[in-house]
Amino acid sequence: MSEIGVTRFSGSVSSWVALGLVLVIGWHPSNASAQDKGLEVLNQAAVRYGAVETLCADFTQHLYVPLLGSERTGTGRLCQAKPNLFAMRFDNPKGDLIVVDGMFAWVYFPSNDEKTVLKTSADRSAGGRDFHREFLENSGAKYEITYESAEDVEEWSTHRLRMVPKRSMSFRFATIWIDRGAPVLRRIQMEEANGNVRTITMENVGFDADPGSDYFTFAPPSGALVMVR
Repeated sequence: MSEIGVTRFSGSVSSWVALGLVLVIGWHPSNASAQDKGLEVLNQAAVRYGAVETLCADFTQHLYVPLLGSERTGTGRLCQAKPNLFAMRFDNPKGDLIVVDGMFAWVYFPSNDEKTVLKTSADRSAGGRDFHREFLENSGAKYEITYESAEDVEEWSTHRLRMVPKRSMSFRFATIWIDRGAPVLRRIQMEEANGNVRTITMENVGFDADPGSDYFTFAPPSGALVMVR
C-alpha cells in the first residue's frame, strides 16, 4: 500500500457521506415567516439529535449526472456513534464505503476504482460527512433557510426545506425533508458544484443501535494507492 499527499481529488467526496437521524414525538412548527418556520423545524430536530448516542438507518442514494445524462442508484446501511464515528457501507454497489474511525476518514469506491483510497483527517471531515451535524448544528449561521411546503415523500408526511450555504461548499444548495410526525430526517437532495444532483433517502431508522465496533474500522486493500488530502 502506498500513500501520497494530494490537494484535490476528483468528484465531490464530502457529499457522499453520511448522516444521522433524529426523533421526537408529535410536533409542528408555528405560523411564521418561511425563514423562522424553517429554523423552528431544524431546531426541534437538533434538540433530539443532541441526545442520540448511536443510530443506524437503511439508505437509498440516487445520483444524476446531467453532463453525461446518466443516473445511478445505490443502497446500503449507515451508522454513527458519538463522538465522531461514522460509516456508510453500500450493499449495491457492494464494497463501496465511507468510514470515519475517529482519527481518519476513509473513502473507498471499488465500483469506480478498486486501486484508490482517499484518506482525510476525522476533524476535517466531521461536519461534511455527517449530514445531521452539517444541516442541524448552527444551521441559521451556515444557511439561508426557506420553509417551502408540507410534502408527502413515499409513506411519510414531511416538511420540505431549502438550504443555501452562506459560504462556499461542495454543493450549491440542499433540499431536506423532515418527518412531520417526528423530526426524522427522511431525505436529502443536493445540487453539487459540478451540477450533479445527489438524493439520499433514509428508512428503518434505529436509535441506540449497536452496529459493533468493527463497523467503524477500515484497512486499505493491499496494493491500494492511498491519497491523503
